Amino acid sequence: MKIWDSFIRVYHWGQVILLGSLWYTAEEGLMEWHFTLAYLLMALLSTRILWGIVGSDTAKFTHFVTSPKKAISYFSAMKSGKVSQAVGHNPAGGYMVLGLFFLLVLQLTTGLFSNDDILSEGPLASLVSYDTSSLLTSIHHQIFNVLLGFIGLHIIAVLFYRVKGVNLITPMLTGIANVVGNSPKMKNVAIAWGIFTIISVLIYFLWANEVISYLF
Repeated sequence: MKIWDSFIRVYHWGQVILLGSLWYTAEEGLMEWHFTLAYLLMALLSTRILWGIVGSDTAKFTHFVTSPKKAISYFSAMKSGKVSQAVGHNPAGGYMVLGLFFLLVLQLTTGLFSNDDILSEGPLASLVSYDTSSLLTSIHHQIFNVLLGFIGLHIIAVLFYRVKGVNLITPMLTGIANVVGNSPKMKNVAIAWGIFTIISVLIYFLWANEVISYLF
């Protein structure tokens, strides 16, 4: 059955590409590209969060955010070797998604106030003191290291499931998985892309186009 809509799949792989590109542009000092890609990720993440409220069944927070008790029970089942393909995110994966969203929001928010002590600074850096901007820049760098840990943990989890005979990669490419259960309802992804377009335009005019600097 189909368990992932096309927006979720594009978001997942787009996030992978954007995070890699953001790391590369920061390392190479390509700050104009770095900010542009950050704005794109911000628009994509904002859309994903809203899609978690109004989107397809498996995209919704209500579908994959479970009680801590259920997550602990799932971990216990994993230790016993009982793993299977879930219709969407499993209880453990749901908490990892929340953690990733939280880190990305922090990363992108601190980036808006950051500076590189040379030429580039975030669009909101002028709204805070230099010391505050420098502190947020330091946090911005540290959060990325935590993100790398999350990414490594995710890759390990995917490999663990693959060893156990559960393929998590193919469903995220095709949207289709061999699972037992009720087929989740898929929403029209044109709605998601409409939201993405609106958010992208707002971000461009407020921050990328530096309109906010004229408002404060």
